[in-house]
Amino acid sequence: MRLLAWWLRVVGLVYVALGVTFVPVLNTGRVDVLVPGFDASRGGPAWNGFVDFTFMFGLEEIVLGAFLIFASFRPRWWEPLVWLLVAFSLVRGIGHDVYMIASGYSLASNLAFVAFHLSLIVTGVLFLRRWQRRSRRTPATPAASVRSTAAAGW
Repeated sequence: MRLLAWWLRVVGLVYVALGVTFVPVLNTGRVDVLVPGFDASRGGPAWNGFVDFTFMFGLEEIVLGAFLIFASFRPRWWEPLVWLLVAFSLVRGIGHDVYMIASGYSLASNLAFVAFHLSLIVTGVLFLRRWQRRSRRTPATPAASVRSTAAAGW
């Protein structure tokens, strides 16, 4: 359980940190890095629209990261969240990175994100499966204990 809790915290912090980089004050200075050859004029409607759009993406990353950190305090309740993150990492992560590489974007940076998503998938599934195997070996929780835990809100 401890590894899964720490996995949720570390991944949550990474997502919060990535999300913060899309705050407009920070993101405006790196549009040329994100989209090499972006031909919109700095401060124009297309430039500002791109920064605004990516800001919403950043907010989603921050919310996801914060929720992962919240879930880390009761990881057994949030097993499906690990599977959701694995699915996101496959589709929105690796799938998108492969699409970006095929579209001519930076091979190095997109391969770095492929490696990040692969490590997230492998470690998440490994820690979740390890916890599930260990929890099957422990005796069942008495019903009274479950009721008292539910009544306490945790």
